[in-house]
Amino acid sequence: MEIDKQINREIGVHGQQWNAMHEGYFSNSIIARPLIATISKYLSDSNTDVLVDLGGGTGFILLELIARGVIQNMVPVNLDYSAMQLDAMEKRGISCINCLISDFSRSNLATLDKRISFIMRSVLHYFGKDGLIPVLGHIRKQAKTGEMFIHQTACFESEIEAQCINVLYREMGTPKWYPTINELRESMSITSWQVIDICSAPPLKLSSVELGVRYGLDSQTLAKVCSRVMEEFGEINNVFQRGPDGFVAYLHYRICAAKAA
Repeated sequence: MEIDKQINREIGVHGQQWNAMHEGYFSNSIIARPLIATISKYLSDSNTDVLVDLGGGTGFILLELIARGVIQNMVPVNLDYSAMQLDAMEKRGISCINCLISDFSRSNLATLDKRISFIMRSVLHYFGKDGLIPVLGHIRKQAKTGEMFIHQTACFESEIEAQCINVLYREMGTPKWYPTINELRESMSITSWQVIDICSAPPLKLSSVELGVRYGLDSQTLAKVCSRVMEEFGEINNVFQRGPDGFVAYLHYRICAAKAA
């Protein structure tokens, strides 16, 4: 399944509905604090002219940064493939680019003399196992040496935890893929990103009910998915657990601050 097809599969929860998904995780200021703090730490005193949120959705992170005065001297840009997400955004001076992350070029964003920094939250898994290094490489090619890329990405401490969640997503019929922390570090290094900081962000709780809505899966299909994961992994605390109304899974996030080497 191509990435544009993956995004279109979830179109039913885009727009204003997105802010309420997964208990409002992606529209909660408290949950976003570690990412906002990291962006502020590395960019507030930088010479960044243009700040680009890759896959910025409804613009929540950019709006939080604007409200806190973190990027007052920067031009904010939201680059997202979903027109519904961009249409739902409060503009507040934010430029919108309707484009796939794998397709954009630096010339779409700014003139050659401008300094660009990139941010991203919960997007890299859309590109799958085989697409992680190519998309990181593509972003690196659009960056000049020394420019920053700060992203919050779901990844796991252990191989068994990553495997469990990857089997879950495979059984739900999506090729989304989640690395271990070490795999993410290695992929960043291979694509000439120098990782300068990694810190934790709050985990995302995923109920089977919401996953069914998001991916168009009925209760019978979800029950089969649960059985398949239980057969291979059983319950893993704070990763995959069966409950009275189905199952609950958790994505564990790290915030990675990197510089173009």
